[in-house]
Amino acid sequence: MSAFKQLNTKDVTITPFDVSKEFSFTGTAMTASDVGIEVYNGQKSSFDVFNPSPTNQTGFVDKQYIDLVYNSAKQLYYTNYLSSSRGDLAPTQSIIPGVNRSDDRFIGPRNTPSFENYLQSSLTQSRFLPTDSRISVVSIPAKLFGENIVPYTFELEYTNSLGAGNQAYNITDDGEGNIILNSITGSAGVGSVGDVVGQIFYSHGISVFTTSSVANLGKQMFTISNLDDLTISFQSSLRIYENQYKCTINENEFQFSLNPTLLSGSLNDVYYDFVTGSYFTPYVTTVGLYNESNELLMVGKLSNPIPISQEVDTTIIVNLDT
Repeated sequence: MSAFKQLNTKDVTITPFDVSKEFSFTGTAMTASDVGIEVYNGQKSSFDVFNPSPTNQTGFVDKQYIDLVYNSAKQLYYTNYLSSSRGDLAPTQSIIPGVNRSDDRFIGPRNTPSFENYLQSSLTQSRFLPTDSRISVVSIPAKLFGENIVPYTFELEYTNSLGAGNQAYNITDDGEGNIILNSITGSAGVGSVGDVVGQIFYSHGISVFTTSSVANLGKQMFTISNLDDLTISFQSSLRIYENQYKCTINENEFQFSLNPTLLSGSLNDVYYDFVTGSYFTPYVTTVGLYNESNELLMVGKLSNPIPISQEVDTTIIVNLDT
């Protein structure tokens, strides 16, 4: 039989915590319907919005125009870095409020960035966007990376198994939003080990390759229509919430049972003698949580029945992860 008790706010605790999961995809596994990683080619060119050319499309599943890929990356991530690799700063002034508006004082100038550009670190970041060559963009969907890609976990490996030139290299992120050329095999011609070849935006799942021949990665992948040369690995971060419900039975509560198996007599209207004794204690086997409309939302089964104490409070903790 059931016994009910109202939970109060103090009985419910909600605690957020982050969990991570590691992923690694090679070749066509990246374009599977349950994955959806895209490698795009971007290039600055004239784009006719009224008559776009289908030959300028890029991507394996979700097609985009190379002009729009370039301009989107430029607008979102590089508008402060078009004339200076250290960032274009706009002079502003600071205000010291007075008693009245006429007493306000302005001091400065103070240099600040004009645009957001989603800096991934408080350190001064150096970025470069080519104006006369290609870029490549790796887009990882939110269903995979969750809240963000975990810093220091992004890795891209290109092996060039088709033999179109000797280009094999490994790229990782530095945890500050930069993509670093980590190793080179043979005469890859992509730069030197330790070079910054682009940026990664952890909360967007976007990596932009802007320097050396790594920037041609998207064009190479799309030209040969083959992703077998490419392996992408990363860890996702997902915030989940643990809901903890503290169900407390006071020492003077629920000391009587309505279970019909405790009844005897020809009419099943008399309790057995042991039930009426002072030492009889009901056992708890199941905890159910209800909403305000008395609808059962969840059920928790105890591994073993536990007796309700007659001397101290009995508390059962129910944890639910969402």
